[in-house]
Amino acid sequence: MLVVVSTGGRPLASLPSLTANARAAEYLPYDELLPKTAVFVTNGGYGGVQYALRHGVPIVVSGGQEDKPEVGARVAWSGEGRRLRLSPKVSDLRDAIKAVLQDDRYRSAAAAMAERMARSGGLPALAAVVDAVVFPTAGPAAPGARPAATGPSSLFVPRAPA
Repeated sequence: MLVVVSTGGRPLASLPSLTANARAAEYLPYDELLPKTAVFVTNGGYGGVQYALRHGVPIVVSGGQEDKPEVGARVAWSGEGRRLRLSPKVSDLRDAIKAVLQDDRYRSAAAAMAERMARSGGLPALAAVVDAVVFPTAGPAAPGARPAATGPSSLFVPRAPA
């Protein structure tokens, strides 16, 4: 098994030495890596969890800051993965990873979410809803009519990486 670790921008020198089956980078290209991933172990950051679910990858979450406990609770509640307490013991982490890898229900739930996410239309569909609310047409819209805005809402345009 190959383990790939992100430091979240911290220097690689801050890591202890890695085992032969581990690789590390400051940041990871999720769209390239997740299609080849069996389980995603994360601190529960919303963005990483969304990437994993979009690719149908089951998740093990251990996070205690910001919204991470709530994200982890939703992952566990939906059956898409397991949630651990903050700073889990190695044995708890190992057991959770094994459970997610061995129980196909986690991968099935994550795959079902990926299908729902694909059908949802993503950010373009969300921007269209925002545009319809922010820039409503006068009276009932005709079938196929566009909102009064001239294009997609700029409220949801992702920032380019620094």
